[in-house]
Amino acid sequence: MLRIFSAILLLTIAATSNAFEAGFGRCEITPDVKNFAVPMAGYGAREGKPSTGVHDALLGKAMVARAGGEQFALITLDLRSVTPELKSAIVERIVAPGFTEENVLVCASHNHSGPSFYPQRFWQLQFGEFDPDIIPPMATSIAKAVDDAVADLAPAKLSLRQTKLENATRNRRWGYDTEAREAAGEKPAVNPVLSVIRIDDDRNHARGILVHFATHPTILGHTNMDLSGEWPGAMQRELEMAFPGATAMYMNGAEGDQSPAGVEGETPFEKVTRYGQRLAREAKGLANLARNKGEKPAVVKAVLHTPELPPLQFSEAAKSGPYAFMEPMAKEALPKTAAVQILRIGDIALVGLPGEPICEVGLTAEAALRKAGAKHAVTIGLANDYIGYIL
Repeated sequence: MLRIFSAILLLTIAATSNAFEAGFGRCEITPDVKNFAVPMAGYGAREGKPSTGVHDALLGKAMVARAGGEQFALITLDLRSVTPELKSAIVERIVAPGFTEENVLVCASHNHSGPSFYPQRFWQLQFGEFDPDIIPPMATSIAKAVDDAVADLAPAKLSLRQTKLENATRNRRWGYDTEAREAAGEKPAVNPVLSVIRIDDDRNHARGILVHFATHPTILGHTNMDLSGEWPGAMQRELEMAFPGATAMYMNGAEGDQSPAGVEGETPFEKVTRYGQRLAREAKGLANLARNKGEKPAVVKAVLHTPELPPLQFSEAAKSGPYAFMEPMAKEALPKTAAVQILRIGDIALVGLPGEPICEVGLTAEAALRKAGAKHAVTIGLANDYIGYIL
């Protein structure tokens, strides 16, 4: 991993101009649940049933960064995950020149109350069959958000701030033999670090608030059949009210084994709102600390690496279990390569991984990036593709 990250970061040194610019765009991506079959992703317990309504709109947001003749687009979506088909459809529809698969990173919040749109039968058995007509308008809207971000480009500066949030996330794999493991001296791996990248104009007015925190948006359970942006949506709405005119964007992290903790409220949607507001308050505090501290990075770069994955194998237990019939479909559906992408802004490296890395994987990736030369490193999960849990 270190060798790959070192090589990628060395490729990012070429840009040297100080003319850093940033621009933002946004769009709605809520499918039409009245006229199309829109099953919901995230819970097999829904049995592929279509959504029955919309609680709050699903949004897509784009940030375009440019310096030294280089540019990239970071796209965040209120979805469970991203498919290569969706990313390709977005890139094909961007009108502004110079955007390719290599310098466009598309990531999802891992929202379990969003639509399912997976073309492979393997995933449809879990989440249901969808109407493919929902994809083109979604891709067109997201591409326009990128074009709007290009039109919005202006001189900018940025600053990163981080803090640890106590009792905000827990290790969800410790629900079975917790007492025995603790008695043996083990501790659950958690990463409670909240990161905020504030992007200002030359007058120190906030233009973008990028929030990174690794945990599942699963406060709403499988009984909820209304589309919603879940707590990341609530958090972003709260931040945009706190910073009028700014675009709040959420990037999930190595959340494979991380779930929300300290959730309070009488109803599921009240819990969503209050948890989102809690993270928004913390993010607002970090963003306020970052005001007047921004710098203009000289380097903007994006690099995409696609290593081959090892052959997919079912364990002996799986071959004799109730899901044995899925082995051929899994081997056909799951990708043979994985997209690992790095966006670099000055001394900040954002590494996008194509699935759900567990906490240790994210921390290992960030440590490798720092050793390779990045001052700050942040792991983004659910980026560009979905290969499942990354253990």
